[in-house]
Amino acid sequence: MPIAGLTELARALLGDRIGDRDVIPEHVRDRVTALAGQWAAHGFTAETVRAWKDLDPAAAARLHAHGISPAALQQHTVVTPAGSTSLWQAVTSGALSAAEAVNHLQAAGPPEPAAGLSAPSPAVSTPRPAPAVFSHPVAALDPDNADRRAKSTPPQTLFRA
Repeated sequence: MPIAGLTELARALLGDRIGDRDVIPEHVRDRVTALAGQWAAHGFTAETVRAWKDLDPAAAARLHAHGISPAALQQHTVVTPAGSTSLWQAVTSGALSAAEAVNHLQAAGPPEPAAGLSAPSPAVSTPRPAPAVFSHPVAALDPDNADRRAKSTPPQTLFRA
């Protein structure tokens, strides 16, 4: 199936990773066409779907209807059983539903302006990397820096003087 025969929304869902291919298999065409229909039913266009295509169309529509952008989801951090992550990751992975993300953002309130020296709120702060923990202590350096070659040869060889 030629890619040029797809709708603009279906081509947007395929993304830029199709490389130099001009055709796609028929089963891919059917899947992308059905998915484009779902996105169109929720009011998305080829221009608006690009930022949301990692989500389910219904979840993206719910978030978009509440005025929430993917950038806003990436700025807010939540704690999940797997650890601290952005709302975007939590929703795309299924750890949080779109409704829970809306509730979380509404509870957090509008984002604070970045002007001044005010400390960021805990909901907006970025997680710090964990300190490095090594499983083995560093081996103690050998206090005797003598040449080890003499000790590695057996005592009764022809090479020993």
